[in-house]
Amino acid sequence: MDEVICKLTLKLLAANAHKDLIDKCKALDTDEERILFTLNVMLEYNVIPQSSSSEKSAEESERLREQGNKVFVSAPLETGTCLKALKLYTESVAYAPYPSEQLALAYANRSAVLMKLHKYQLCIDDIDRALALTYPDNLRGKLYVRKVECLNALKRPDVKDAVKEALCWLEKVSLDDASRKKLSDKLNSAKRIVSSNKVQGQNAVKQPLLPQIKACNVEVPCASDAVAVTYNEEYGRHVVAARQISPGEVLAVEKPYSLMLNPENIRTHCSNCLEVSWANIPCNYCSYAMYCSEECKAMEWKKYHDAECAVFPSMLKLNYSKIDFFSLRLAIQAVREATSMEELREELKEVDSWDDPRTKGFCKDGIFYSDKYRSLLGLVTNSEKRSVQDLFRRSLDASFILYFLATCTNMFGNPLQKDLSVLMKNVDAIFVGGLILRYQQMIPSNVHSFHEERGLETVERGAAAMPFFSLFNHSCNPNVSRHSRSKHMVMYAMYPIKKGEQIFDTYGQHYALTPRDERQKRLLKQYYFQCNCLPCRENWPLYYNLKSFKNLVKKKEDKSKIMYALRKFPNYIDIVTEGNISDENIVNDLLNMIEILYDLVPMPCEEMNNVVETLNRVYELSGNRVEILKL
Repeated sequence: MDEVICKLTLKLLAANAHKDLIDKCKALDTDEERILFTLNVMLEYNVIPQSSSSEKSAEESERLREQGNKVFVSAPLETGTCLKALKLYTESVAYAPYPSEQLALAYANRSAVLMKLHKYQLCIDDIDRALALTYPDNLRGKLYVRKVECLNALKRPDVKDAVKEALCWLEKVSLDDASRKKLSDKLNSAKRIVSSNKVQGQNAVKQPLLPQIKACNVEVPCASDAVAVTYNEEYGRHVVAARQISPGEVLAVEKPYSLMLNPENIRTHCSNCLEVSWANIPCNYCSYAMYCSEECKAMEWKKYHDAECAVFPSMLKLNYSKIDFFSLRLAIQAVREATSMEELREELKEVDSWDDPRTKGFCKDGIFYSDKYRSLLGLVTNSEKRSVQDLFRRSLDASFILYFLATCTNMFGNPLQKDLSVLMKNVDAIFVGGLILRYQQMIPSNVHSFHEERGLETVERGAAAMPFFSLFNHSCNPNVSRHSRSKHMVMYAMYPIKKGEQIFDTYGQHYALTPRDERQKRLLKQYYFQCNCLPCRENWPLYYNLKSFKNLVKKKEDKSKIMYALRKFPNYIDIVTEGNISDENIVNDLLNMIEILYDLVPMPCEEMNNVVETLNRVYELSGNRVEILKL
């Protein structure tokens, strides 16, 4: 899109129309007006989007599979080599036409890597997929032998049936003596270890049970009765403590309204549920979306991918960002969930004209639901604070997306003509274009990162639209912490919080890691507010300049009490660094340390920072932990 913007800017400058465009943009009040105006500009200056298809390619699939073969047979075969080959074979699966021999071959080759990595059930799944397609007869015996080896490793009782199938195919196919002997030896070896039970597969990382809220909030079902949504002129809509809250309390367990996988994870995670999947299966039509199961594949197709499938390729070619992909997805969901386009219009109008800022986005029964589209409509877009340039750029992005959606899908009946003048006359299309633009403004200020733990590193798995969590204001020293689970996000209290005190989340800026001026600059740029939290007002020092409680506490008995509470802390750091959190006392001990430090030490304090970050790490290790595959 940068190239498109550059060309349009040059045309505007050549026509001396740049200032006139800015003046007209300033006069626009609604997102629909902005879309209609932008489409007119595109038509006047001949900025016509070019659609791209993501057709399957047998040639590309074969090329990627051959690359995978070269990596897989390289010596020495190490875990890193296997993972590289696995990725190439998955790419081959993604590009292979459905159904085709190329797809069968890609599945078969990937199954060999999965067996090396001890993912025996996934290996069997890929073998079965390959055999169900047009897999060459002369290679089937090899696959059946591999299946026997995996069934043995899993101690499966149906291994005897697989042995019979393998013998049958070895007799059927014409192989040279060396190949036949090699496969027969493998089969005989597999048969001998049926009763030995020595081969074990790698077990997936299991998550602890999802925490439960003791008493639910009457207005917000996903939250505890310990919190309340309120409003005032200074802080806008925000969340406060409805009673005294202790550290470690679960304040909310929210399921995302919608999820969006990070583009860099499309080969290793499910596009629908975002779970890690080492043996993804592809969309039948595009090479982008992949899934952990047929169930997720069918679910996403019904919800939005039947439309996304034809639009994403054009967006990818223009280097669109995750925000753009998510804005399209949310618009499709909105249309699909509404009874009619007219009902959707009325709901949007009702929310925008709501006169109580505290309950904007609440349903008519007075409840703020996480799974209702209306809750998203009530979230801020900051349109009035955005520059004209920002709004026009987002409007141009949204107009291109709308063009692809209208001309490449059946969203508005049959695909519309590839003519901007026709598109501008379609009122439903302009309305949906306005929704896309609305989300492009709403997402940067409201959508949360959905994380996972890879070894010692916390990385972003994707993005999550979380209506309730979007109501929390920011502090550079938050008193709560959010942690991702497979299908939910959990919020814990990190400090004691008094009744009536505001509950603060973080928007990614922490006092101990980033200087105040830089934090405030980043927050102002993305969220349009000047941070006035306590660490900003007092300009708290960065981590390496924090004082120890030994320098902050005067009373000898208080120091002794703190030292006694912290006696196990060095050991806990080692345990958490190793990723082992099986000791049930860790959380309770860390919470006790926080309470004692909170009572006896003024903030900021080095030890408090360390204990809070260690507790955060414990909660993270209870969340989405990615299995580290090894040979």
